[in-house]
Amino acid sequence: MSRFATLRPGAHRAGAALLAALAALDLVWIVRDFSKAADVTDAWWMWSGLLFRAQDGIWTSSFVEPTLLVLYTVCAVTALLSSATAGVLLSAGALTILLRVPTLWNLNAGWVQGGVSDGLRTQVLISDIAMLVLGVALIVTVFAGRGTGAPAGDGPPPAGGRHDVPARPTPAGGLAASVLLGAVAAVLVSWEVRAWAEQGWGPYWEHFTGDGTLVTLLAVPESWYAWSLALLAAGGATAAYRGSPFARPLGMTVCAPLLGLGLFRLSFAAKAGLLESIGTLGLRDRLSMATSLFEVLVSLAVLAALAGRGEEAPGPVPQPGTIRSFSSA
Repeated sequence: MSRFATLRPGAHRAGAALLAALAALDLVWIVRDFSKAADVTDAWWMWSGLLFRAQDGIWTSSFVEPTLLVLYTVCAVTALLSSATAGVLLSAGALTILLRVPTLWNLNAGWVQGGVSDGLRTQVLISDIAMLVLGVALIVTVFAGRGTGAPAGDGPPPAGGRHDVPARPTPAGGLAASVLLGAVAAVLVSWEVRAWAEQGWGPYWEHFTGDGTLVTLLAVPESWYAWSLALLAAGGATAAYRGSPFARPLGMTVCAPLLGLGLFRLSFAAKAGLLESIGTLGLRDRLSMATSLFEVLVSLAVLAALAGRGEEAPGPVPQPGTIRSFSSA
């Protein structure tokens, strides 16, 4: 991380523009589904997992789109103002690639080929490819935009500004985030292993890839989503445990899709009346709702744990003839 801890001003602006473009693409499909819903709330309940029919019978978005829309918007603002921009861009880029790859093959599924117009299918495919390209561009921006320290000027930059060296998590915050992210990764993996054992490899593989299991064009297969979050959460837990300056942006980025997953599942449970009848449900259903609540609480707790700024990471070594700037974190 120290090799690309700070970015040149142009990289900050480029990263923010790429994130804004990703947010705009998600917004386009959300607005499209709003226009196809008999009532705007139908789209919300569809994202939650309830069956509501679109006016043309085709939904394009899933709960992933509003979740990422919020994440990209926050990250775009952060990229303009924060010293942790490199970590933000890398995390957002990796998440985008992980969640958008399955759409490439799911648009060739039988129900899509037979029930979706070629025009809409092509538009979604182009949009998905654009998202993947933007995700890769976020990562490239970090490596191409590495700075060599604070910009030259008459005085030190403002404390806490984007030219500061990214801060590590506090010792207590890093430990707490590590434990929480490790726990949620273990829970996600446990559910997937259980599903694999119950269903067998063939049905589980279809669930993992989305073959015949998706109801919207941009939906991410449930098991693919869970494994992706588990991977990122495990990475965030490791970074937080080591006190890496990458821990704060990665951990906070993971919290967005994790929080979205838990909130929309609880929304489904509330709308379906499962919360009121929780005492009559089977053990599996109760554990599922408990997991959703756990995901929400962990997300909020990790955000709080990583909000505090610890020590700054070692900055770039000043070049001969330059003046090194200092700032208080």
